[in-house]
Amino acid sequence: MTQQKALNILEPLNEKQKEAVLENDTNLLIIAGAGSGKTKTITHKIAYILENNLAKPHEILALTFTNKAANEMRERIEKMVKSQAKNMYIGTFHSIALRILRNEGFNYTIYDTKDQEVLIKEILKGFNIDKKKYPPKMFLSKISYYKLNLKNFDEIPTATPIETLIQKVYKAYETKLQEAKAVDFDNIIIKAIELLSNDSLIRNKYSTRFKYIFIDEYQDTNYPQYIFVKLLYNGNNKVCAVGDEDQSIYGFRGADVGNILNFSKEYENCKVVKLEKNYRSVQEILDVANSLISKNNFRNKKELYSEKKGGNIDIVSLPSDIDEAYFIANKISKLHKNGENLNDIAILYRTNSQSRIIEEYLVKYSIPYRIVGSKKFFDRKEVKDTIAYLKLVNNKDDDVSFLRAIESHPRGIGKKLIEIIQSKAEKEGLSYFDSSIALIESNELTNRQNTSLKNFIDVFNNIDIDKEHLASSVIDMVFDASGYHKYLEDSKEYGRIDNIMELKNAAGNSNLSDFLESASLSDYSNEIKEETDMVSLMTIHASKGLEFNSVFVVGVEEGLFPNATLKETELDMEEERRLFYVAITRAKENLFISYSASRRGKAQIPSRFLKDINIKKQHKQSSNNNIDIKRGTKVNHALYGKGIVLSVDNNDSVTKLTINFYKNGIKKILSKDRNLELI
Repeated sequence: MTQQKALNILEPLNEKQKEAVLENDTNLLIIAGAGSGKTKTITHKIAYILENNLAKPHEILALTFTNKAANEMRERIEKMVKSQAKNMYIGTFHSIALRILRNEGFNYTIYDTKDQEVLIKEILKGFNIDKKKYPPKMFLSKISYYKLNLKNFDEIPTATPIETLIQKVYKAYETKLQEAKAVDFDNIIIKAIELLSNDSLIRNKYSTRFKYIFIDEYQDTNYPQYIFVKLLYNGNNKVCAVGDEDQSIYGFRGADVGNILNFSKEYENCKVVKLEKNYRSVQEILDVANSLISKNNFRNKKELYSEKKGGNIDIVSLPSDIDEAYFIANKISKLHKNGENLNDIAILYRTNSQSRIIEEYLVKYSIPYRIVGSKKFFDRKEVKDTIAYLKLVNNKDDDVSFLRAIESHPRGIGKKLIEIIQSKAEKEGLSYFDSSIALIESNELTNRQNTSLKNFIDVFNNIDIDKEHLASSVIDMVFDASGYHKYLEDSKEYGRIDNIMELKNAAGNSNLSDFLESASLSDYSNEIKEETDMVSLMTIHASKGLEFNSVFVVGVEEGLFPNATLKETELDMEEERRLFYVAITRAKENLFISYSASRRGKAQIPSRFLKDINIKKQHKQSSNNNIDIKRGTKVNHALYGKGIVLSVDNNDSVTKLTINFYKNGIKKILSKDRNLELI
């Protein structure tokens, strides 16, 4: 390699990045903090190896988690070393495992999620297992769990009847896959592991071929992926893992943070290089992130730093989730007026159900937005299904809602029976609902069809209400009576249940007719045109790898963040804290963290994670803290407008004000609220 080429590859790098690139005689763990140039470092390292003739392109293996990451890596390397990069093995774990299998003559058909569900349904039908009582997704979830732990069907526990049933279905499932010469997503890596484990010649072939093995996002690897890499390592080739245990947030998918924490013990003669210079965020935001994540015990100690200064961090306490949504929309409106592009603004939340009220206020403020990784609230299947039930309660002649409700989940009513209902309705000029009643009263159906259809119709016949009835109570009635609630619980679709509870919250004190009218008008996808400049809404999990100038982290409350569905173990809490850390480090300049005293009408308390942040240092307090506020003082609030103080309550060094806001009624807020000013 010429000296000039070496300089071109090394020139854009900082000292720690150069150290990582130049260390090629040992195994290497690159601890790459958020925004520290991870991809830049790994691509420059591979380019350096190729230009320096330390390995030929086909002797380099780079494992990623997404095709996008693999393509980006390849493109960057090719720009530096041109055609040399074409023969490299760069791809996802699954694509590389599949490539090895096919190289060795194994041509499997790959079953996607829908194929898997069809196969499980076929197996359940053959065993005469009720798929309503035991949903196919439950079996697939359990089978995937065991595969991620490399446990075959004959290795799983059978202490209970349900475990015995799972083993029976798992065995039949694997048999069917084998007969079809097919593999599911989990099996791809498992089959590659079996091949490398059982055939020493093939293992030696690939471990000798790959002189350098790179693994991106190593903190997200699971047990089979860890074993796959170990089988490709022979003690002479070099493994370079790149990642950050502080951003390990996929434990629920099987990711094991222990893989990266134990890397230097697993691979002998290992060097560790820490990339701590952050190129994304201002130092003030990094101070918040560092103070938070330092409370985790299972991590490599590091401190992110930046040359950028002048960030704005607000930790905001609000009375309710409605006030929180109002605060967010109001603040975004001001940021936009001051020149901020909406594309540079993100709202991050722990669960998808939190988006509903925020969407409502963004619409009120005419702020265009996109939902990333999910659908807008009123476009979500479970929300549309529930509204269909409500519409049918309200109007039995609504055939469209009838079809949506009857097909919302498995209930023993198939296409054939629905065609019979539609045919009779057309012949006799009836609604689908009345056609169903007529069929039940006739002898035209089989006993099974009759029972299934009667169970569905009885849901509505047993709900005796008028149109003035509270919509929220009708949601409760149909959610339980229809069996939809039990179906979602059995399928462990807790996020969907949360969305229906949020729909109930949206109903408030509205009667059924009024709520259905407002829900129809809340079809946000029709109200907001697709624009290039839009605020992004997403879960924190979906935000990993992204960055924005201004970030709102909302709902930082106990039970929500950390989430109530988790066990109170140290490992769970550390992963939740890492999730908060990921959210914070998405922000470049402006960070707004909010929590509410009330959500969905229930009292909330601030998240324990807020105590982990050096709030006193970071949170700019209001300039009115030392001003004497008393009864009769006139004030102005950024959210609620002008008002007058009705009372002042001094308790435990905290001053609470009761204020009558002229346009928004009586509110209780803290005197330290920085949105409050005297007039």
